[in-house]
Amino acid sequence: MNQPVLKRAVFFIGGYEPKTPSAFFGRLFKQLSRFDALWDYRSDVSPVDVTQDNEVGVATISTHAAAENWSTSTDFNFLSLDKIVLCDFARPMPMRLLCYCRAFADFLISGTAFHFFNKAWRFGLYFLYPFLVLTIFALVGYIAAQLTFQWFGLASWLVGVLIFALALSVAGERWSTNHLMDLWSFSLEFIRGRRADADALLQRFAETVVAKTKAEGYDEVILIGHSTGGLLIVDVAARCLSIDNAFAGSARKVVLLTLGSTALKAGYHPAGKNFRKAVEVLIKDDNLAWVEIQCLTDAINFYKTDPVAEMGLDPKAGRAFPIVRTIKIREMLQRETYARIKRNLFRVHYQYVCANTKPYWYDFFQICCGPIFLLERVESHIVGGLATKEGTFV
Repeated sequence: MNQPVLKRAVFFIGGYEPKTPSAFFGRLFKQLSRFDALWDYRSDVSPVDVTQDNEVGVATISTHAAAENWSTSTDFNFLSLDKIVLCDFARPMPMRLLCYCRAFADFLISGTAFHFFNKAWRFGLYFLYPFLVLTIFALVGYIAAQLTFQWFGLASWLVGVLIFALALSVAGERWSTNHLMDLWSFSLEFIRGRRADADALLQRFAETVVAKTKAEGYDEVILIGHSTGGLLIVDVAARCLSIDNAFAGSARKVVLLTLGSTALKAGYHPAGKNFRKAVEVLIKDDNLAWVEIQCLTDAINFYKTDPVAEMGLDPKAGRAFPIVRTIKIREMLQRETYARIKRNLFRVHYQYVCANTKPYWYDFFQICCGPIFLLERVESHIVGGLATKEGTFV
């Protein structure tokens, strides 16, 4: 191993879901304890400091490995989308439904959805899922109207509408249909530049990243985006470079890491010009690295694709950008754990940011808290804290 990471900063944006910094760190610390148990480490965590009106949560994680004689400190910054998501959830249901139908039609008419099926057919089915469930709800409402017509006449259509609304409010919440409707609505609005609130939030995130990185002498800075966060963290990284064109040289290594990213929903869309321009900004910076982690078991990502190539952009001269790596979740988890989660679409999608139960080269907490630089770990498939090659660990 080269010189270890002594001090690291992580800036993390998760998927489109309501999660406060306190809730996020509560889950993170539980996963961290499992990480410690697997590797026989000890991680000490500071109290969570919530700043910027609950938009950013920060905790310092100090991880020690007595047997391996190393210690690494990580300032973990959670960049919260909570307010934006809750604001979308709070809209009247007719408005949410209308916005979703408009977004669904837009992705179809623009041809973007056909790219989904062409490159990742399971992601295409994920895109269709809310629409198919809504179709079932509408069919149930129609049947109810037909069955009650003999008693209520034309008023039976009110019965159908009520049945549809009831299905949407109960089953729609339980089956994540309403959540996914809002996700696709938000995605389209962001792609088309119609989310001033999101733009302002991402700008504040970028200013926070630049200010904190300048103020501290970090060995490594990692900007991480998971799921829809993979789209948003690319935007944040480009904003950081716009604020300070020397940002990517502010630490020994500055790396963008996208996990199970859905960024190509913007990359493929004809209206995603601003997003593609953001990617071009990243390509032009020689100091910035980008790692993209994908997984076949996870339906909510674009497996075995190069995002830059898929967008039709010119690659970075002389080196891979991004460095694309695929992982196997079944090799990260004990057999019984994998058997329990493998049919749970969303749980599999979350495994990128959960603790492993078996040693494997991809380990979210080794990346965030371990002594090895991300690029070194990824390029050599390093397992553990002081390993030399895949399958060999201390």
